[in-house]
Amino acid sequence: MRVGQVSSNSFGARDALKGVIYAKPIKNGKTQEGIINAALKELNEAEFEKTDILYMQSMGINPPFESGSEAVEYLKKQNIPIQYGKFSDKKVHACLGRNEEGKPAVLINARYRNEDDKATILATAEAIAHEAGHGKDNDTMNSIQEELDNLSLNVLVHRSFEKKYPDVFDGKDSFFFTEGVSLYPKLFFEYGADKTGLKARVADKYGHMQAGDKKHPPSKLAEQIKELDVSA
Repeated sequence: MRVGQVSSNSFGARDALKGVIYAKPIKNGKTQEGIINAALKELNEAEFEKTDILYMQSMGINPPFESGSEAVEYLKKQNIPIQYGKFSDKKVHACLGRNEEGKPAVLINARYRNEDDKATILATAEAIAHEAGHGKDNDTMNSIQEELDNLSLNVLVHRSFEKKYPDVFDGKDSFFFTEGVSLYPKLFFEYGADKTGLKARVADKYGHMQAGDKKHPPSKLAEQIKELDVSA
């Protein structure tokens, strides 16, 4: 999710229902630094299957990175920190906003800040990849297509982790998994060309946005999702 104005006291991000989500950055402690560093290490080692990338492209979806290491390298070059934040909407997993110093930052929902099990570390890595994709645009625009492109990163990283750690996500039923990292791989790879589940999910969360933008021209899929927008 791309965020609008964020500061240490008042902060806002787009939301399908409320129009604005508030996210207050929190300084990292030792535990949080350990989780984030572990997540970055895992992301840096994530390799995307070429067939998966081609599959995404066949749907008109363009992943901003071709490997986890590209995402990590981007964050390092741009000096974008990663920390936790308190969100007004607890359903938001992460966002691209600004830290206490007003600098661009990836913010992870603070509800996960003390969860250092392997699966949550991997889920955090997936969220970081998604927000890095938003950051790569270096603009304030957002669209259904941009979200699709960045959601593909969640899926590509997740499938890499599933291959590396076959049982790591088994039995994980918290919101971070059921409504996040474990959900989108199923929707992107659901059987059939209609992708009705994916369309419905993205329309519900991002249907209020424009179908595409300058850096993310709308695909047929994005236009079909826009037609489902119930908030229009």
